[in-house]
Amino acid sequence: MSSGEGTSELLQPKIISMEVDDEDSYESEYRLQIGTQVKYLIINPRTYDRDTLSFPLASLPPLQYDATWTVAHISRSPSSTLRTSFSNCKLASIKSLWHPTTIDYFDLVKTEQLAAAAYEAMPSPALAPTLGTSPIITKIARFEWEIPRLEQETRIYRLLSGSGLAPRFLGHIREGDRVIGFVLEKVAGRAAAVEDLEACREVLGRLHGMGVVHGDVNRFNFLVGEGG
Repeated sequence: MSSGEGTSELLQPKIISMEVDDEDSYESEYRLQIGTQVKYLIINPRTYDRDTLSFPLASLPPLQYDATWTVAHISRSPSSTLRTSFSNCKLASIKSLWHPTTIDYFDLVKTEQLAAAAYEAMPSPALAPTLGTSPIITKIARFEWEIPRLEQETRIYRLLSGSGLAPRFLGHIREGDRVIGFVLEKVAGRAAAVEDLEACREVLGRLHGMGVVHGDVNRFNFLVGEGG
């Protein structure tokens, strides 16, 4: 392979997160990996059909992936011509940085998707002295509008640190020069059942006593260990 071909492959975009509006009434958003960089793509409503929005890469105009833009915005003119604009704006970042460890997003290898913005991951070998070699739980803000929620969760984990009421907070996750999430220890356990009701009430009371309201109290948000 020539060096030119190798460079071309590195610049091929890969969608690592997406939020597509099924009705195509709102913007669809994409998080793209280009080599070891992340760029963002916003597609206006009525720019592509629904099927294309699910797999848009082959239909995109040239986007100069090696340029310095952060966000590309694609729309159609009244005459149906594709229009592209670029922005190099600084994206929002989590500000509540209280843990001494900060981890690069690309040093975590996803092993299982758990929710839209949460997944199980394995640390890279370079992180073994810090995070060990066991699976961990990763939560990230895929897009800017998710930053406030992750900001709040980061603050709450600081409050709960050492309380035994939550998994251990292992560090912040950065994407380039901004922080977008955090890493938690993976805790073994099961969802709560009827026989755990009193224990759940006791734990919830302790949480409320610390000034924290969960907001979504259901049995699947309680993790019961082997000892109960």
